[in-house]
Amino acid sequence: MSDQANRLRLLVHEGATRGALGVEPRASRLVVVTGGKGGVGTTTIAVNLAVALALDGHRTVLVDADLGRADAATLCRTGDGYTVGDVLTGRRSVHEALVRGPAGILVLPGAWATGHAWECSPAAQEQLLHQLSRLGPHADFIVLDTGCGQNRVVRRFWQAADSVLFVTSSDDPAVMNTYAAIKLLAAAAARPRLHTLVNLVADAVPAADAHARLARACRRFLSLELNDGGQVPLDSSVASATRLRMPFLLESPACAASASMETLAETLAAEPKKSKYSAQAINPVRSINDTTVGRESAVTL
Repeated sequence: MSDQANRLRLLVHEGATRGALGVEPRASRLVVVTGGKGGVGTTTIAVNLAVALALDGHRTVLVDADLGRADAATLCRTGDGYTVGDVLTGRRSVHEALVRGPAGILVLPGAWATGHAWECSPAAQEQLLHQLSRLGPHADFIVLDTGCGQNRVVRRFWQAADSVLFVTSSDDPAVMNTYAAIKLLAAAAARPRLHTLVNLVADAVPAADAHARLARACRRFLSLELNDGGQVPLDSSVASATRLRMPFLLESPACAASASMETLAETLAAEPKKSKYSAQAINPVRSINDTTVGRESAVTL
């Protein structure tokens, strides 16, 4: 662990030196994985997406930024150590807290809510994002799991992201909560590429319907394009891997759920990095009062 930490310190120092010399360090691509409600498998998807990217040859960092839970560390079997809470409070830097995870990914473990994590200041959020942005010398992708919260911390991560993956299931409450989350986060000026992944579905029909409903509502009311990130079918291999505290992509690489994650990883890897000033909106988003979420959901979802 000491050798790994020393190597990361050297890499980060090298990136800072290049910046001081006027050489722009290569930036990682930031993928935020989030959801509108609990129980849709956001963390499971984030962990397996990071593994899929790594298996495709991309150097990948997984950040557990769900500030109320710490489930990613369990699936990655990272053990005890420093956490994202230590980084947010300034006790440790990102490269001191990173640990090795499955398939060669690096993991910044999450922290169970202890008060200070939930109250992390805007300055702490910016410091975390700044440190993540300096990981470019040794990370092609940073997969950031925010769980299903829509607090101000998640909104700031949205602004910094190249892509945001919304994990949902096909049932009506999950679809409506996903739309509400997109609407809340879309109020930010930054417009990353948006994807939906429909999880826990019995077949392709309800998954396609859920994505179509969300895409239609986002286009009509938010002037946003929503990309289809695919589906992950109900698969006993997923539950079995979870019990074993393993990513299902490693435990059952031939199952249908693993194939879905490999396809998603290829899709994200093929996308260009977001330009600093790019916007994905079809037209500038118009101001919509939050009280209209229920009415729009009833009409279009």
